[in-house]
Amino acid sequence: MMDSWFTPVLRVGVTGLSQAGKSTLITTLINHLENVRRGSLRGVPELSSLTHGHWQRATPRAFDYDAGLTALTGQPPRWPQSTTDWSVARIELSFARRWHDLAPRKQIIELVDYPGEWLLDLQLMDWSYAEFCRTVWDWCAREPRASLGRALLSELAAIDPAQPADPALLARLQQDWAEFLAQCRQPPYSLSQNLPGRFLLAGDVYAPQAQPFIPLFSLAAMAKDAPPWPKNSLGAVCDQRYEAYRDQVVRPFFAEHFQSLDAQIILIDLLGAMTAGPAALQDMRAAIEGVLAPFRYGRDHWLGRLFRRRIRKVAVCASKIDHLLPADQLRLQSLVESFLYESVQRLAAADIDLQLFAMTAIQSAQLKTDASGAQSLIGVDKRLGERIEFTPPTLPDHLPHQLNLRIAELPVLAPPPGLDRARPFPSRRVDQLIKFLLEAV
Repeated sequence: MMDSWFTPVLRVGVTGLSQAGKSTLITTLINHLENVRRGSLRGVPELSSLTHGHWQRATPRAFDYDAGLTALTGQPPRWPQSTTDWSVARIELSFARRWHDLAPRKQIIELVDYPGEWLLDLQLMDWSYAEFCRTVWDWCAREPRASLGRALLSELAAIDPAQPADPALLARLQQDWAEFLAQCRQPPYSLSQNLPGRFLLAGDVYAPQAQPFIPLFSLAAMAKDAPPWPKNSLGAVCDQRYEAYRDQVVRPFFAEHFQSLDAQIILIDLLGAMTAGPAALQDMRAAIEGVLAPFRYGRDHWLGRLFRRRIRKVAVCASKIDHLLPADQLRLQSLVESFLYESVQRLAAADIDLQLFAMTAIQSAQLKTDASGAQSLIGVDKRLGERIEFTPPTLPDHLPHQLNLRIAELPVLAPPPGLDRARPFPSRRVDQLIKFLLEAV
């Protein structure tokens, strides 16, 4: 893509599943590109011609880099606030002049930031309302959702879709469903598949309360060959509003933004899912496979045309490896590759370069080795504001096929003190992620 002055533009979508640290990652990416002549980027041969990076503050709908810097460099430092809508971080890159160039080369990289909850709505774009109800019921029939939402799920299963729509009832059930989704994604459950995504983060163009709808779980509502529901019935209203949400909110967002993306970053908290246990791991893998599915559609499918047009690179990044000892950091890289093995194979067949990274945007834990050679980690506890020393859990060498794995809980750490915009933030493998994005430039 070219901007109005014929400078090439590389557009990268950046999103993350809940608690993965997306705002911190974007802030760190800008910081490293601003400090390209310092730090780890200097040691990447493929980026040796990159000489300067300049964040452009005046970009329309600009990502709030200033807020991220204020949080991370404060006294005490804190993590940036999660974003609740889409934004763009625009950085102009300068490259060394080649012998045949009349002027230094320029490249724009745009990081298109949007909530991970919206990414999960990709799964809705090819579903009818009945398919939506059937799929969500399949998730909710299993633990821990079955117990967590028992009363609400029973109520939704008992509703006759042919009954007249009651606005007050529908508004109340929509609010109950949104609260159920919010519970599902929080620890100790840490579930990823929570739809519709904009019931959790609406953005500035959608108000869930204005046109509420819910999944209905009666056999009649989920039937593949159900006849049209009577006009103004609860089933008909939910069906119409679901289709309006899918066609007028979800689909236009992805049609507008994904058609111009060159690459996509998906940030996940795999360690958090391991802490929550098998159900969270299985749910996260299903969620990622679901959002990667459109990259595999044939060219005659509209989703296939949308995704195949530009995107050739996808990076799935498992965050927070600094919370592990060195040997387990290497294991986490191996485990994330095993975790998404089938997706990597399928996307490779579709000529999509999917790279998996175990990384950390900002290193908040430091390694300590005592006189006996025993290793531990030191960081600042986010809740207490005090330095703590801890020994993290050991990861297995191999991921169980059925994902029946649970690790001990990890502490929640604050950012390290002393971060400075004029120096690259301490991180792990951010340089390799930037190399992956820019190596074709």
